[in-house]
Amino acid sequence: MLKDKIVIVTGGARGIGAAICQVVCAQGGTAVIGDLNGAEEAAERLRALGFKAEGITLDVTKSSSVDAVVDRTVAQHGRIDGFVANAAFANSNALLDHSDEEWRRVMSVNLDGVFYSVRAAGGQMVKAGSGAIVAISSIAGVRAVRPELHAAYDVSKAAVAHLARVVGVEWAKAGVRVNAVGPGYTETELLKSVGIANPEILARWLDDIPTGRLLQPEQIANVVAFLLSDASSAINAQLIMADSGYSS
Repeated sequence: MLKDKIVIVTGGARGIGAAICQVVCAQGGTAVIGDLNGAEEAAERLRALGFKAEGITLDVTKSSSVDAVVDRTVAQHGRIDGFVANAAFANSNALLDHSDEEWRRVMSVNLDGVFYSVRAAGGQMVKAGSGAIVAISSIAGVRAVRPELHAAYDVSKAAVAHLARVVGVEWAKAGVRVNAVGPGYTETELLKSVGIANPEILARWLDDIPTGRLLQPEQIANVVAFLLSDASSAINAQLIMADSGYSS
């Protein structure tokens, strides 16, 4: 579905982002991996499998860094066909326990970073008259997850979903689609940092998930790849939940 497509993925060196890059490559596209750490190493692993991949150091909290990755990709390939705003950060704090600095750290990655990414990629796509953007939200963006508490993360992911709706409507006539994906509990390092390592929390999650098991990054990646492809041309400005029914 993504043959010859040029796709940038932020946070693409690990977890869901790495799985997205692998699916993009497996479907015949080129993955441009943007990450603060390990981007080139991740690209090397994909190239060793015979895939087309590039790694670029990226700090999504700095608009200049995001702009540079987009500009470099356009200069090298002439266009961007897809962009996945995936980079994220989570901490485990109730609202009253958040310092100003902790709140801003989460928002700078999860919301500001998505804004910078969507603006930079979308600017190029609007000029070209085509393109697809997928922002990674979360089940935490549609319900207050518990028993673990991470207020800033939940709020940031709700904002990401609505940003996709707003911009998807804004750019629809320009030929650019923008959607968000809301992954359920997915077995990644990020999930370990907010609760999977705690047996009691994990048991609560598994009890709430209709399938009784965690998702794998590849399952989310396949949903994202569909939304990047022309096969999803009727889908725009939507939050697509990929959560095994958890939010139902």
